[in-house]
Amino acid sequence: MRGGGVLLYVKKELQAVKVEVIGDFPEQVWCKIRVGSGYDLLIGVCYRTPTEQVFGKDNRSQLRDMLLEVSNKNFILMGDFNYGHIDWSIGACETGATEECRLFSECLQEGFITQHVTSRTTERSILDLVLTNEPELINEVENLGKFATSDHSLLFGK
Repeated sequence: MRGGGVLLYVKKELQAVKVEVIGDFPEQVWCKIRVGSGYDLLIGVCYRTPTEQVFGKDNRSQLRDMLLEVSNKNFILMGDFNYGHIDWSIGACETGATEECRLFSECLQEGFITQHVTSRTTERSILDLVLTNEPELINEVENLGKFATSDHSLLFGK
């Protein structure tokens, strides 16, 4: 049984270069672009399945390892992380959440990583995240409503 999959589209004018991030997290794709101020910006997309049978228990720790690896670079990472029990207004897990939820939340804090999505991306919670280690890279993430036949919303970053 397989699931997930990721895709990253980048405008040709941005002259993106594919980057292989060290680590074993299976559902990720990254590129690097040179931004106006002369530094490189990593842009990534990932999907974390909530189903252990797809990629195994290590999938969760592999995601945290990947985040810590890129946390010392300028990056934007977007995707469906499937952590529906985090109260993003305070950046902490809700009462009764899993240990994995706590570990993910702590990983973001350790890496000084900011989560920018403030409105639900599915009917019940915020599953789709936009993460950066430079809070000023994203001013706002606008929720444009449901995306086609998906149960997730389309997000637009400014």
